[in-house]
Parts: sequence; C-alpha cells; structure tokens
Amino acid sequence: MSEASAPAAAKISDWQRFKAVGKVHGIAFLAAVTLFGAADAWVMTSDLLLAQLISVLNALAAGMLLATLFHEWGHFAGARLSRSYSPMVREPKNPLVNPFIFGFNFQKNSRSQFLAMSLGGITANWLLVAAVLLLVPLDTWGRAMLLAVAVARAISVIVFEGPIVYRTAKGGEPEAELDAGLSNGSGDRGQMIGFAAGAAIWLLTI
Repeated sequence: MSEASAPAAAKISDWQRFKAVGKVHGIAFLAAVTLFGAADAWVMTSDLLLAQLISVLNALAAGMLLATLFHEWGHFAGARLSRSYSPMVREPKNPLVNPFIFGFNFQKNSRSQFLAMSLGGITANWLLVAAVLLLVPLDTWGRAMLLAVAVARAISVIVFEGPIVYRTAKGGEPEAELDAGLSNGSGDRGQMIGFAAGAAIWLLTI
C-alpha cells in the first residue's frame, strides 16, 4: 500500500490521553512512595547509620518527584476547572525527564483562566506540605527530609510563579509575564531560596 493511500492514524481522544498520562504518573507516584516507605522501614528495624543515610536520599528523590507530580496535576486541575483549552499531551513522558502533561493555549484562553491554572499548581504544592505534616511523623532523618523537600519546592514555586500571577492579575499579558519570569532569573532564585529554607527546616527538625 502506498504512503498516499495509507489510512490516517487513528485519532486519540483527550480522555484516552488522560488515562495514559494518569497511568504513567500513577506508577511514578507509587514507586516514589514505595521506595521511601521501604527505606523508612529499614530505619525502623535497625540502628544502622547507613539506613538513616539511605532513607534521607530516598526521601530527597521521592519528595522531588512527588512535588513535581502535585505541581503539574495542580496546574491541570486549575486549567480544567476554569474550562480553559488545555489538551493532554499525545504521549506521556517520564515525569523525571518531562513532567508536562497538557498544553495551555494563550490565544484561546483568558487571563482569568491563566490565573486559575497558575494558582492550581501553587496550591497543590502546599497541599503536599499539608499532607506530609498530617500523615508523616517527623521522627527520623528521612521523614524530616520529605517535609523539607516539599516545603523547598513549594517556596521555590511561590518565588517564581507568584510575581507572574501578581503582574497578570494587575493587567499584564499572561504569555508576556511568563516569558519575563523565565528570563529574569527568578526561577533560579526561587530554587536557591527554597532549598535554603528546606535545609534549615531539615536541620531544625532532626
């Protein structure tokens, strides 16, 4: 069969894309929680310093992944709740490499929809902080690290995205304000401030 007469590729619905992304991110979520739990259980059943160190490393990795998942799905929830045009990606990627799960069309969506999308991501990171505080006793180095990473990411997001949200709410154009945030170094500054705060929280908690 010639290329010209080959049937068109089957269209993948947004719901099918949603399920595919949800499966990949769900597996990543379970892997992060399971690895953290296994290392934490080792600490609970031994007095080894090595167990404590491994649990800290696992908590660091799990916290980073969980914060990323919460952030991106928070953005998605904000986008969909505001009824913005936000199609899911065609092929889910490894969230450690490319965590983005949907597209946001600045031409088709309004300022209020951009704000809802942005605030969804910010809120989700603080929901993760609240979940760790409510569900995880802070009585080991690894558990303290999980909270520290969650807070670090939440603060870094506020430093980077907060000014963009503020300027947009004051009348700025969403795409222009986002581009300004990406080019003015606030992302790197947010990471430094966030991780400094996270390190302080970890040291105070242990």
